Amino acid sequence: MKKRGQAGIMLLETLIGLLIFAIGVLGLIGMQATAMKVTADSKYRAEATMYADQLINQMWADKRNNADLVANYATGGPKYDEWYDAISASGSGLPGADQAANQPTVEIDANNNVTISIYWQAPGEAGRHQYITVATVTN
Repeated sequence: MKKRGQAGIMLLETLIGLLIFAIGVLGLIGMQATAMKVTADSKYRAEATMYADQLINQMWADKRNNADLVANYATGGPKYDEWYDAISASGSGLPGADQAANQPTVEIDANNNVTISIYWQAPGEAGRHQYITVATVTN
């Protein structure tokens, strides 16, 4: 009689063990997805940094006065347009950079303080990300 009262206990223990294992595996999958998202965001932020540095270095190489910097490199200037075309071309590293709402901005004040804001929007995300850097370009 004792054997009949305990029938199925081992099966129940096995099912509970499988449930605990499945919950653990789901947790690992969730952590992997989060790690992939953080890695992609890090990649895009590094590329935005590279693009901003590229433009600042070009300004340094030109060594122009403030009026020339504003005319050529501020948002809408010819050097700005060349730079923007390069970073927004299909296949560039920043997704969504070719959209009008994500167009980068370059502001240059009278003291040659340059503020570059770069925006991107990762696939499947509703909001956009931004990278802002400030540099002083002197003659």
